[in-house]
Amino acid sequence: MVGCQESPSIQKKSSVPFVFKSLELRHKQADGSRDWDLNSPLARYELGSRVVRARNPEGVLYKENKPSFEISAQAATVLNDGETVLLEGNVMVQQLTGEKVLIIGDRLRWSPNESKMVIEQRPQALDNISRISAKKVLFQQLTQELVFKGPTKFERWEKQRNNNQDPSIVIRGRNGLWNLDSGKLNAMGPILGHRIVSKNDIPQQLTATRLQGNTKKGYLDLIKPVTLMIPEQKASLLAQTTRWKFNSEKLESNQPFIATQEKSTYRGNSFKVDLAHTRVEIPQNCELSQPGEQLNAEKCIWNWRTEEVQAIGDVILKRDANNHITKSDKLEGRIGEEGTVSFSSSGSKVRSQLTIEGSEEKLKPSSKSSPPIQF
Repeated sequence: MVGCQESPSIQKKSSVPFVFKSLELRHKQADGSRDWDLNSPLARYELGSRVVRARNPEGVLYKENKPSFEISAQAATVLNDGETVLLEGNVMVQQLTGEKVLIIGDRLRWSPNESKMVIEQRPQALDNISRISAKKVLFQQLTQELVFKGPTKFERWEKQRNNNQDPSIVIRGRNGLWNLDSGKLNAMGPILGHRIVSKNDIPQQLTATRLQGNTKKGYLDLIKPVTLMIPEQKASLLAQTTRWKFNSEKLESNQPFIATQEKSTYRGNSFKVDLAHTRVEIPQNCELSQPGEQLNAEKCIWNWRTEEVQAIGDVILKRDANNHITKSDKLEGRIGEEGTVSFSSSGSKVRSQLTIEGSEEKLKPSSKSSPPIQF
């Protein structure tokens, strides 16, 4: 019986892995075009388990037989002769064309036969001015899509991404999808965002139900209802679906909205917000109101930083007191206490009409410039 047993020395020999000074793996598609390469300066192959363990692996993914992405990590484990590849430690997947997005994480599970990569630990997608992170990221090589699983955070810097500085804009959602070829980006809600103007200001707050857009074209559509809060000016905006042109820091909508600043309320059929220049434009059917007073005009411009307001085109200012009505081509004003606006004609022709209580006589001043009107 003893003679039939395998000697311990033979068992030990068979378990010794093969050590290679270098490892080169090549894979081609069915039509013979390149699919991917993986190289390592030092690797061990365990024959019994069909496992390759490699140090400092580097690889290339191909698209249409041309290099598309470069891959690197501190270590790689190749299972079942390439069926699954695990990359660990400072994992980087660098896009070589287009947006040149860099995908990073601590651990990546790659299924070459399915052209699928899953980054499971601290995954991030980076470009020159932004960063997207989530709990888990799936990269579909054939469709060039990044799928963000769980809570998803989009961060953007003003000029260049700097990990030592806070981003100027942060948007949070969940389950995002980003196509690296087309630039299309979607994320489920609720969408919560904030924008930091300066360290001394309270961040501006943004909400929406979800978002969709295109990073190559430089916009995101915030799906209704949309709110924007500007705490420093005690101002808010409630709008329908709104387009955010993030390269120029502008918000636009061609649907009705309501904006408030303390006791003043602004309405219109559309709006344009220039965040960089602290300006809101109501290009048509502008209406400003507060208790006892109302103004209508073709167009209004409101600057919340300088506190200047302009009403332009067929301006009608109505006051309940004495049925006072003022008409002009243009009125200019400034926001005062509690958000109220004090207007003056600024040289434009003004017609005023009022009713004296207890008398039916109406006074009609000349078309000269009128003194400031409290609105």
